Amino acid sequence: MMGSMIQRYIFGRCLIALGLVLGIFSITIMLVDVVEQLRTVGSDIDLSPLTAVQLSLMKLPGLLLETLSFAILVAAMIAYNQLSKSSELSVIRATGQSAWQFLAPVMVMAAGLGIFAMAVLNPLGAHLSERFETTRANLLQEGGQVAERARSDVWLRQGTDDSQIVIHAASVDSTGQVFTDVRFLEEGRVYEGARPTSRFRFIRRIDAKTATISGGFWQLTDLVENTPGNPPQRLDNLAIETDLDPNTLLSRFTSPNTIGFWSLPQFIAQTGRAGLDTSRFSMRWFGLTALPVLYTAMALIGAIVCLRLSRLGGTSRLIAVGAGAAVALFFVTQIASSFGSSGAIPAVIAAWSPALCALFISLTVLAYQEDG
Repeated sequence: MMGSMIQRYIFGRCLIALGLVLGIFSITIMLVDVVEQLRTVGSDIDLSPLTAVQLSLMKLPGLLLETLSFAILVAAMIAYNQLSKSSELSVIRATGQSAWQFLAPVMVMAAGLGIFAMAVLNPLGAHLSERFETTRANLLQEGGQVAERARSDVWLRQGTDDSQIVIHAASVDSTGQVFTDVRFLEEGRVYEGARPTSRFRFIRRIDAKTATISGGFWQLTDLVENTPGNPPQRLDNLAIETDLDPNTLLSRFTSPNTIGFWSLPQFIAQTGRAGLDTSRFSMRWFGLTALPVLYTAMALIGAIVCLRLSRLGGTSRLIAVGAGAAVALFFVTQIASSFGSSGAIPAVIAAWSPALCALFISLTVLAYQEDG
């Protein structure tokens, strides 16, 4: 019972420290981003400070997600450094509690926060980021400015196990729905009897003036269809079934950070069926699933460096070492993410290896300090 009460007390101290750090981080992010909105959007239109704050609030969850690991590190340092300075850790040790027991609260908090960030904060940030882009575009259009130019020289691919269609368009509008000067190249899988092979054969080529995605179909207008052994056939309209949608297309032109955690698996599967590279999106998904482990490692790093008794000195040096280790972990994670996004190494290895290594090293250091 005493151990349970102590752990609840430490957990409360960690939550208070985390709330303080997140409050400081949020205020700092808001101040910087409000100024940025006034500088960028406000230079094109008459933007009020209240509207700038609203725009910044839409970006806040996504920006907090990027800084949450350091917030956990700093919160752990604050909580356990205060416990050490007030000699509460010495008293807790005197009750028979080991470091494994009084570090459990910060580990539980970090793991729970990682699950929350993965399952709630990331989808919320992606949704609000989309609202931010829409609101910003509407404000610019109302002010007579061009919010986003049509994209040019677009390549796409769609298909199933039996057919693949490569699509090239000279341009696509900002909605991701209307394509101009479009070329479709369709291939079908070759069968030997009833057994499918890995070979594909050319089926047809279609050149269309415009192509619009609507209701699960490509609606082509003013087109010419070419098939092997037949003369070109000119048609006014043609519909081709597709599993693509405007939101999916726009997501392919943007960062994986704009797609929420719960939408990523379906998006990855759909993109893979279309024959496109999914490395960036797989890396993002596995990176999100590794957040509980990464946050736990960060919390342990912050707590371990503050376990030394204050009267023995050297606490500041240990805190500096812990901060340096956390920064090193951040850079290693970013480098591994780059390799995973490029397909150089499997995404699951790139996402989980830094977090697991940091966690195991932290546990090893703790075991060495406490158990010899």
